[in-house]
Amino acid sequence: MSDAFVTAERRLFESYGLRYESRSLRLADPALDIVIRETGAGSPIVFVHGSGMSAATWAPLLAQLPDRRAIAIDLPGFGRNDAYSYAGRPLREHAVAQLSSTLDALGLERAAIVGNSLGAMWALCLALHAPERVSTVVGLGMPAVVLPGLCPDPFFTILTTPGLGRLASHAPAPRSAGAARKAMARALGPRALAQTPETFFEILRAGMAQPGWRGAMWTHLNLAMRSGRARPENVFTDDELRSITTPVQLIWGDGDVYGGPEIGRCAVAVMPDARLEVIPGGHVPFLDDPQRCAALIRDAT
Repeated sequence: MSDAFVTAERRLFESYGLRYESRSLRLADPALDIVIRETGAGSPIVFVHGSGMSAATWAPLLAQLPDRRAIAIDLPGFGRNDAYSYAGRPLREHAVAQLSSTLDALGLERAAIVGNSLGAMWALCLALHAPERVSTVVGLGMPAVVLPGLCPDPFFTILTTPGLGRLASHAPAPRSAGAARKAMARALGPRALAQTPETFFEILRAGMAQPGWRGAMWTHLNLAMRSGRARPENVFTDDELRSITTPVQLIWGDGDVYGGPEIGRCAVAVMPDARLEVIPGGHVPFLDDPQRCAALIRDAT
């Protein structure tokens, strides 16, 4: 873990007036330590970040939830965590093992899970395969590759193309927060870009410069996709969606570049207890409207 990352994280939380505690948890499966950040007080909610992000990137939303005990985790290989390879087991198994072990380490039999993108996939996988561990799922943005209709992305296509992807995974991290902002422009959209502070993009840049970031990114993306398209074994069938009885709230930006709200509408029409809220924005809707997203999470939990 670099001093630059720790400093960037502290500055980001300070910019939102957030007090937080940081500590390590020992997981049973995989057998490693992860770092978590806790803010607020009240009912516990576990926050799971998207691909390439970290626990700290939830700060804009956590600032709106002082009445909840928010537990934001760094997934293995990301944020403050040591290097980790996702090779060797299916992506769905990673999701269930990591979240189940996190809840065990926290001493929680079950909890509400909030996830963005990959984190939303993680939460839905737990609700499908271990429903007794999840009280509520809130998914922000297209939930990675579990719903049909993922739109190809140039960056992900390059990284998951055989041969080319391994070379591309060694590309250097952005040299500045401004460069990180520019790299995220397509995914975030103009509204989020305009109102998100430089400290947010500095934590993104610092995270991408961590020693384990490239390996974790490349290995998990290649389990998720091949040549930019979702691997079929990751996509939920309608029968699987029907079997998710956990309450689910999806929050979708109307301009999500990875898939439009119609994908969410099809999913909630099949799931027994699911709702969809569409807001103006992109793939990370809590950056477009953190107050609205916080209100929806509060209602759902």
